Amino acid sequence: MTAIGGFFGLEVSAGDAAWHREALALTSGRACLRAILELARPGRMLVPFYICDAALEPLRRLGIPFEFYGLTASLDPDREWPADAAVLYVNYFDLKHREADQAAALLGERAVIDDTQAFYRRGRGHAFSFNSARKFFGVPDGAYAYGSHVTDIHPAGVNHHAPADHLTTRLEGRQELAYQRYVAAEREVSCELLSPSPLASRLLAGVAYDRAREARRRNFAELHARLAAENTLSLDLTLDADAAPFCYPFLPSRPSLHESLWRREVFVPRLWPEVVSRPVAGFEWERELAARLLPLPVDHRYGSADMTRVGDAVLEVAA
Repeated sequence: MTAIGGFFGLEVSAGDAAWHREALALTSGRACLRAILELARPGRMLVPFYICDAALEPLRRLGIPFEFYGLTASLDPDREWPADAAVLYVNYFDLKHREADQAAALLGERAVIDDTQAFYRRGRGHAFSFNSARKFFGVPDGAYAYGSHVTDIHPAGVNHHAPADHLTTRLEGRQELAYQRYVAAEREVSCELLSPSPLASRLLAGVAYDRAREARRRNFAELHARLAAENTLSLDLTLDADAAPFCYPFLPSRPSLHESLWRREVFVPRLWPEVVSRPVAGFEWERELAARLLPLPVDHRYGSADMTRVGDAVLEVAA
């Protein structure tokens, strides 16, 4: 029974705009991957070397053997798939959607498509896939798994402990403290099979999804028009009709420029810095990519003036 009266809670508009209605909703992408692996139980798995350590956690926890595979300059796998292994395929930046669909069609339920950089994708036919809300919206948690029988999985409970103070601190304008709290919150992300927090579910129900996607596409196009000639990444940067790019991936010809952009208050993350020092032989291209790539922000918080500022800063430091 819901109590009546008392003090007010956080004022969040009620909505019914959930984007992933047919998926299994869990607290994190790694929880989704764990759920998929518990269901599929592959004997072994192939995983791209260019991926965060968090994606390896469910494999290690479940004791599933895995081996890394490399990528070509266009972020395609550099090998053929064996018949006796499952494959984790990453839709990098939501720019490898077509290739992800091809992998899904070829491998069926042996394919697990990592769509955490492609929030708007809703499943991959007979293959498994999963998304993440935290990479696209200001929410404490939330992720979605697709595939045969995944909705038969029953979460162990609700994630009532998802940290959210980094979100409210940033809203207050205390950026440095908010970042510190964000880093702490990231350490709390779990692969336990829990439903998203009530706060995340409520916030995500009120998102203007179509408007947010169009903003990403517009901002991406503006950066591409400005920076394409200087971008050394050998990747097709053409957006398909449904794409909502995670970022504009810019690979400068010079070594890492992250600090130079930070000094200009353009805060570009290092994607998966652990790849650089991962204690596995080889994979020099992936290490170089992790060290140098600038994933430039294109999300719905920003407009044309912001993209001009980002473009100016990149051209200034990359010259």
